[in-house]
Amino acid sequence: MAAIAIAFGAGIAAADCASFACCVLLAGCLFVLALTVARSYQRPAIIILISAFVLGAARYAVDQCVPASDISNFARSVSAFEGRVASDPQVEPDRMRFVFNVSRIKTAKGWRSAAGDVMLSVYAGDDEELPKLSYRDRARITASPYPPIDPTNPGQFSYKSYLARRGIYTCASVRDLSQIKVLNRDGWRSPVGAALMLKRCFVSSISRIHPRDEASVISGVVLGTYSYLPEDTLSDFTRTGTLHVLAASGYNCFIMLWIATFIFKCVRVVPKWRWIAALLLISLYVMMVGPMPSLVRAAIMSALLLLAAPLKRVATYKNVFYASGIILLAITPSNLFDVGFQLSFAAVYALISVAPILEAMLSRTALGRIGSNRKKMRGNRHIARIRAGMNRHARELVAVAVATTAVTFVTGPIVAYHFNYISLTAMPANMAVALLVPVIFADGLASIITCHLPYAHLWMGIIGTWSTRAMVGAVHFFGSMSYSAVSVQSPPILAIAGYYVVLYAVMSYLRSKFAER
Repeated sequence: MAAIAIAFGAGIAAADCASFACCVLLAGCLFVLALTVARSYQRPAIIILISAFVLGAARYAVDQCVPASDISNFARSVSAFEGRVASDPQVEPDRMRFVFNVSRIKTAKGWRSAAGDVMLSVYAGDDEELPKLSYRDRARITASPYPPIDPTNPGQFSYKSYLARRGIYTCASVRDLSQIKVLNRDGWRSPVGAALMLKRCFVSSISRIHPRDEASVISGVVLGTYSYLPEDTLSDFTRTGTLHVLAASGYNCFIMLWIATFIFKCVRVVPKWRWIAALLLISLYVMMVGPMPSLVRAAIMSALLLLAAPLKRVATYKNVFYASGIILLAITPSNLFDVGFQLSFAAVYALISVAPILEAMLSRTALGRIGSNRKKMRGNRHIARIRAGMNRHARELVAVAVATTAVTFVTGPIVAYHFNYISLTAMPANMAVALLVPVIFADGLASIITCHLPYAHLWMGIIGTWSTRAMVGAVHFFGSMSYSAVSVQSPPILAIAGYYVVLYAVMSYLRSKFAER
């Protein structure tokens, strides 16, 4: 699955750099070379990989074709358009930006059906407040769209190419808030509308029992978004490399399934029905948060792992990992160039491939043998329990440190390329944050129920508030350091590829050396 996934992704990358015809020509040359050089038993595997390469290039070429009904084909004659908000708005002090999915456009001949996405920017004046728009809200925008502009100097970041990879070929700006008219919000009539109403209930419940600043952080942790955060808090999370805590990903799914499994056992749900309930819960969470690449990847992996038991199959994490990548790229091939997709898959690869090797190395040191002493502890029974608890927490801290180190090594070049910085405080900051996130996540999930209970909302408010303050305080402490992050230029693609080749070679050597571990 790894080889097929890499070949499929290579086809997408090749189709972005060259035409589909060039990709087919390259595949044909590789095919002829394989028939002449490779041995007979190797040819089937090579043909499968070449086929995956061609399929990836073809899927990306089809995805990049602009439909005839796209709004970009009528941009000059459009005076207004209707549709839905297709992403969580990114709110800044004087501006809000989001993707708007178009369903109708207005021209000189009247209203007509259309399709496509528009990158919409909404600006507010000094005495105005930005409109309260949410994902899936239906609205009418009275503005004339325009095509994105290419950079004037060669080598600069091309915003037009960035949007084109996401299937967006049109932009629009609104500077008068009267140009926006909210038509309706999704109700309980559709599953997505019901999930979004549940999302608004979560945000409202969290705000009722927590202070405003802490409620924004808790909402971000539960719903996997940083659109609720103040700008200074967001900057601290970015500088310390802990912004992934506020991104909907596998960590959110893991905590949610862990809590749900505990509840299922308490209410004595039959084991054979637990996986169905877990799948429904994951589907609801994806509809509530939105189809972010990192969350969809986690949902696909979770679904495949949960389906393994009823189908009487063995769940192999690496196969499931690469299979989820193929499925996600087959649905939306442009996700390959999305920073969330890249960081999500790089982080999971670090956890399932690099972290075990580091743990095997650490197991031979004194630090790795913490809590491994199985001899019977003498003395008071309570003291023995305290020692066992301390050993367990120490092992958890070591595991967090190993995971953070692995993720930092693997995701470092991607962060440097996209964000032009390297965090020097990522390891201690992530260790401080990782232990508090489950408490904050559970508190936020329980808020929708405890906010209606007389005394429970007070205790949950206190627990969530102080946990959030401790997490934000740790992030602010590490983020306010003078050298918490170092600014760097985006490294060349070849340098990044060389880094990963060297990293893979080093990990392969260490894996062979510590194979018995």
